[in-house]
Amino acid sequence: MGKLGKETKNLLLAITVICLISFLLAAGLSFLLAKDFQHEMLLHDYGVSGYQLNHEDKLQISAFTAHPNESDIERGKEALASIGYSEATSMQLLPTVREYRNQTMLYLLLLLLFLFGMVYLVLLFYLRRQHRAIDDAGSKIREFLDGNSMSRIECSQTGDWYSLFHDVNEMATILSAHAESQKQTKEFLQDIISDVSHQIKTPLSALKMYHEIISSHKGEAETVANFSEKSQREIKRMENVIYTLLKLARLDAGIIQMEKAEENVSALMQDVLERFETWAEQDHKEITLSGKDDISLNCDALWMSEAIGNIVKNALEHTQPGGHISVQWTQSPLLTQIVITDDGKGIHQEDLYNIFKRFYRSRFSSDVHGIGLGLPLAKSIVEAHGGTISVTSTLNVGTTFTLNFFSLTNE
Repeated sequence: MGKLGKETKNLLLAITVICLISFLLAAGLSFLLAKDFQHEMLLHDYGVSGYQLNHEDKLQISAFTAHPNESDIERGKEALASIGYSEATSMQLLPTVREYRNQTMLYLLLLLLFLFGMVYLVLLFYLRRQHRAIDDAGSKIREFLDGNSMSRIECSQTGDWYSLFHDVNEMATILSAHAESQKQTKEFLQDIISDVSHQIKTPLSALKMYHEIISSHKGEAETVANFSEKSQREIKRMENVIYTLLKLARLDAGIIQMEKAEENVSALMQDVLERFETWAEQDHKEITLSGKDDISLNCDALWMSEAIGNIVKNALEHTQPGGHISVQWTQSPLLTQIVITDDGKGIHQEDLYNIFKRFYRSRFSSDVHGIGLGLPLAKSIVEAHGGTISVTSTLNVGTTFTLNFFSLTNE
C-alpha cells in the first residue's frame, strides 16, 4: 500500500485496540461461563449424592437421570461439604470445569480472531483500493497543474470518493474553459492589434510622405492642395479601418447587446436605399426593392441596416455602369429571407470561400481603396442575430448574397 496516511494509521490502531479489548472480554466471559458450569455441575452432584443417601438400598439410574428434589440437593450438599466439595472449591481443583473454561476461551478467541482477521482483510483491501484511486487522482491533478488541460480523474464507479473526483473533474473543466477563454481573448487582442497596425501602417506612411512634400512645396498652392486632398483621403481611410475594426471587436467580444424589436423589412430596405441612391445615380446604376410591405423581422435596426448596407455597397463597387442591384425579401413560417443580387463581374470560385475573411483581397481585384472589412462585419452582424449568410456567384454574370433568419417570426 505504500506509506500509510495518518487517518489510515489511526483507523488501524482503533481497530487493534477494539480487538484487544474484545480478547479481554472473551477471557472474562469464558470465566463467567465456567463459573456457571461449575454451579450447575455442583447442583447435579448434590442431587446425585443426596438421592443415593436417601435411597441406600441400591444404586439406581434415576439418581443420574431424574430431576433432583430439594431434599436430595440439601442432603447431598451437606454430605459433600463435609469432605470439602462446595461452591467455595477452587476451579483449579476441578479438571472438568477448568477444561470447559479453557475450551470456551479458546473457541471465543478463535472466533474473534476469525472475525477481526476478516475485518482486517476487508479493510486492507478497501484501503488499498482507495489508496490506489487517490494516487491515480493525485497524478491526474499533477498532470493538469503541469499544463495538460485534458487530464481527468477516472470516476466511473460510485461512492463518496468518486463523487469528490467527479466534482474535481467538473472544476477542472470549468478552469480549462476559463483558461481557453482567456487564451482566445489574448489571441483576439493580438489579432486586433496586428490588424490595426497592418492596416494603419500604409496610410500613415503615405501621410508622412504627403506632409514632407507639402512642407517642401509650401509656395506651390496647386501641389499643397493636391497632397492635402490625398492626406484627407488617407485620414478617411484610417477612420474607416479603425471604426470598422472597433465594431468587429465589440461584436467578437460579445459586449454588444442587440436591441431587437419587430422591424418592418420594407422600411428597413428603404432606409438602405436612401443611403446609396445618390451614389447609384452618379454611377448610372439602379437599386430596386421587392417584397411585401407587411413583413417584419426581429432585429436591431441600426446593426441590420449596417450589414445589408455593406453588402449593397460591395455590389455597387463591383458592378459596371448601367448595372442593376436587386434587394428582395420574403417570409415563410420557417424563416425570413433577404436576397441581394447584382449583375456585376462576379466572384472567382477560389475567392468564394475567403470573401468573409478580414482584409482578404482577391488577386483578381482591381479595387485599390477597399479594406476588406465590410463583408466580414456583415457576416458578424447577421450571425449575432442568429442568422446565416451565403453567397453564390458566376463570373461576368453576377453575385447573390442570401440572408436567412430562422424562426424569428415566432419570437
